[in-house]
Order: sequence, then structure tokens, then C-alpha cells
Amino acid sequence: QSGPSGRVVLLQSGAGGQSCSVQSRGRRNLRGMAIIPFYGADRPELFGIERHAMDRPGHVVEALDQELPFSGLVLDIGAGDGFTAHRLQTATRKVIAVEPERKMMRHDGILCWSQGDAEHLPFATASLDAAYATWAYFFSRNWSPEPGIAELHRVVKPGGPLLIVDNLGDDDFCALASGDITADPDYWSRQGFGCDTIGTRFEFENLTDAHLLLGFYFGADGAYNTLEYSYRVGLFSSASRGT
Repeated sequence: QSGPSGRVVLLQSGAGGQSCSVQSRGRRNLRGMAIIPFYGADRPELFGIERHAMDRPGHVVEALDQELPFSGLVLDIGAGDGFTAHRLQTATRKVIAVEPERKMMRHDGILCWSQGDAEHLPFATASLDAAYATWAYFFSRNWSPEPGIAELHRVVKPGGPLLIVDNLGDDDFCALASGDITADPDYWSRQGFGCDTIGTRFEFENLTDAHLLLGFYFGADGAYNTLEYSYRVGLFSSASRGT
């Protein structure tokens, strides 16, 4: 899964939920993306802090769990190390984790992994029951995610949920950024997505962790003197129209 400032992804079908490694036929393309380059593979200590601090109450995972089908095959686009996918996979709901950075993939025998990119999903048309992305690829300012959106509609069965999570702003976390790191709700509305607001927070174990992660995101000169930062997140949702 990407960090709250962004990243990319994709995949090919595999054994439903079992450990597997599938070669991607897509090509990674980061050109033009107005995001912080993903750092998880090279800075695992920072990524670990992010994973534990971001959405500490778990409200985003709860909301996704409610919107995803009880059973079937679900795609996680930009899965990172599988943090969210692990929490959403159940005995009846199998999550395929797609990630562009091979070093992030964790072949632990639980998830099915594939390396690839959101714009070239090597799945048969209407072969998946749902798809979601959390802070990955589908950014709506200074970048067009429309090729990836078209691929979601193609690979998810008509009527299946398409779910995108991104920042809404007007909170402590986004206020730390010098620029706009929020989603554009009007853009998503034009694409046929509704938006539900999730109120959550970043909650750090200690100030050292807060300084390390927030300093990396927003600059080491910032005053990061609290353990909690309010965080408003948008859950943008639509239904696949098929092809």
C-alpha cells in the first residue's frame, strides 16, 4: 500500500488467495506523477512507522470491509507490503495484491502477489468481483488516472464495487504540506464516484517516530510536537460499468 502522498500499480490472476508469484505483462510508468516517490522498499523503518501510525483506529479498513463483497476475488492496487490486503482477506474473500516494487512483496503464504501497473491489468475482462486502491496511483490533481479507471471497469464484473481512498484535507495532517496533497472530489464526481468522508488520525508511538516520518514527508524543519494528527479521508466509490 502506498503512503498518504502517493504511488502506482497492477496484476495477473493467480490461485485465489494462495501464495503465488505472477509475472506482470504491464510496464511501470511514473512519468508526470505529482507525488512523493514511494520509499517503502529502501526505507523499511519509515514505512513501518507509517503503517502503524496512519489510520491508527482502523476506520479506513473498516469502511472498505463494509463495501467489499463478502466473497469473491478482490484486487488491491498498490498493495505495498500487503498491510491492508491481509486485513481484508477472509476465508471467503480472496485478495490479490498487486505492487510495482518487487522488494515490497511479502510471499508469506497468505496473499497472492503480482508485480505490475494499474494501466495494464493482465486480467480477463470481468474476471474480478471488486477492486480498491488506498493512496496509490489514482491521484486526481496534476495527474490523470483515467487509464487506470478504465482498466478497473474492464476487469471488474459489471456492478462490482470500485473503491479509491485518498486525502480530503482540512485536517492536521494535510495542513503540514506546503502544497495541495488532497483529492479533487469534483473530478471523482465527474467520473461517477460518490464520496464518503472517513474521520481518522495519524497516531505515533513517540515523538521520535513523528519527527522521522513527518520530517521525511514535509521537511525536517517542521515542528512535529504532538503524537496525534487529525486526518480526513475520502472513500470514493462507484460500480463497474464493464466494457
